[in-house]
Amino acid sequence: MKKLVKVFPWIAALVALAMLSGCAAVCGVEEQAKVAPPPPPKKWEGAPAPVTEAPAPAPALPTTYTVEKCDDLWSISAKPQIYQDAMMWPCIFNANKAKIKNANKLKVGMVLSIPRDLTDAQKADCRKQAAKFPKYVVPKGAKRYCPPK
Repeated sequence: MKKLVKVFPWIAALVALAMLSGCAAVCGVEEQAKVAPPPPPKKWEGAPAPVTEAPAPAPALPTTYTVEKCDDLWSISAKPQIYQDAMMWPCIFNANKAKIKNANKLKVGMVLSIPRDLTDAQKADCRKQAAKFPKYVVPKGAKRYCPPK
């Protein structure tokens, strides 16, 4: 009898669960709609693109640069189409010493040559040379100031 008293709550719970699950089917609760299977993948039609042996060549980088308003050697060498490195400005200066008298004063419209065949040693020398000079800062009270681009 004591065993029956201990087991009775479990039996009652199972009977209640059975009645509730059976009631869902009988009481009008609808079953979930069946989901249609996804459509089959489309077949690719057409000829594959021809395989090339070599990738297309990269666009040629410019070998000259025309100075615009507010340009300085620092900002020119930092441009993505030039060197992407502001510390390379001495390379441009050394290649254009005949045209540039003062590195801080460039004339608008001046055409500068951009050396492209530099060795790693030459690039390192340019960076060392640039590290000796601070970036040109416009003095206070200057009449013309161009904001950085």
